[in-house]
Amino acid sequence: MHRIPLLCIFIVSVGLIFGCGERIQNPPVRPTRPETTEPVTIGANTNNTDAIQPSTPTASPSEVSATSKPIELIEANWSELQALIAEQKDKVVVVDIWSTACEPCMKEFPHLIELQKQYSNDVVAISFDIDFAGIKNKPPEYYRERVLRFLGSQAENKVLHRMCTTAADELFAEIKLNSIPAIYVYGRDGTLARRFEGSDGQGEELSYEKQVIPFVNELIK
Repeated sequence: MHRIPLLCIFIVSVGLIFGCGERIQNPPVRPTRPETTEPVTIGANTNNTDAIQPSTPTASPSEVSATSKPIELIEANWSELQALIAEQKDKVVVVDIWSTACEPCMKEFPHLIELQKQYSNDVVAISFDIDFAGIKNKPPEYYRERVLRFLGSQAENKVLHRMCTTAADELFAEIKLNSIPAIYVYGRDGTLARRFEGSDGQGEELSYEKQVIPFVNELIK
């Protein structure tokens, strides 16, 4: 009468031993999140603030999103720019000719803002963008968004912003300009005092700190 229970106990014991052996040899694997080589940001450029999107590399100045601060960017040709300069009575006017396709231009641009802040009572700073290339299906308005993106990435300023409506090559020929960045400095009487452009011919690139600001400082004195 006791053989059946003992046999059952023996069978159950053997099953438990082998069952435990399998669990020891093959432990359960905990699901893990797939590894990624890119960091992630939450809610980036999506309508769902809980969504996870891969982050993008640091953008160049020309790709930085425009900020919320208002920027007045007015279209103008060279003649209209000259009329604007003439309106700045008894002020030294600094015109920075630049483009988002010109890395040296964007590198030096913050110095225009610094100059305007430093001499706010004596200087009027004007930025003159020449992104427009004259392509038939890409009018000046085509470049407005990316120009505003760059300007929006800069420090708060009172610089007057203009965007050229003449194709860049035509403007170069019109004012006999060889390269940009180019900076035109006008005296208090409204006449052109000096033009800085590209390099000085001796390998030194245009520099606000080394060339433009010292010259403006002398004009103000």
